[in-house]
Amino acid sequence: MPVHGEYRHLVLHTRLAQDVGIPRRNLILAQNGQIIELGEKGFQIRDSISAGRVLIDGKGIGDVGRSVLKERRILSEEGLVVVNMAFDEETGIVVYGPDIVSRGFVFETETGHLLQDAQCVILEIVEDVTPDVANRVDKIRARIQTALRQYFFYTIGRRPVILPFLVEV
Repeated sequence: MPVHGEYRHLVLHTRLAQDVGIPRRNLILAQNGQIIELGEKGFQIRDSISAGRVLIDGKGIGDVGRSVLKERRILSEEGLVVVNMAFDEETGIVVYGPDIVSRGFVFETETGHLLQDAQCVILEIVEDVTPDVANRVDKIRARIQTALRQYFFYTIGRRPVILPFLVEV
């Protein structure tokens, strides 16, 4: 008695059993979640329980939400760009970076100019936002995300996840 496979397989198993002479009263075709009771009179579907797919992620079972799955899909399809940069709090002068690291996005050897141009976009934003502006780091971070998203979509038609890590020293 085959009890595995997709529903279409079970249908074929049932037909095969009938073709080889097993009486119909000895066959039962159940769907996922249906409870089959075996008694003196044969098989009967008695009840059903909820059944479906459960995502197992690491040590957690069923605790991954749609938003996490969406983020993972975007990361897998579009890639990730990380911007690291430090600048002087008083003068606004860049003391480190911008250093751009990409994963799953582009090969630097093939399109090195793309990331170099992105560095220029970032430096222009830092120059535009003067040190006396309130919440300077937050404003620069938001403008970098927007500008790089537009730049990458315009140049290569991709929308990577952009994570700017900015530090004022």
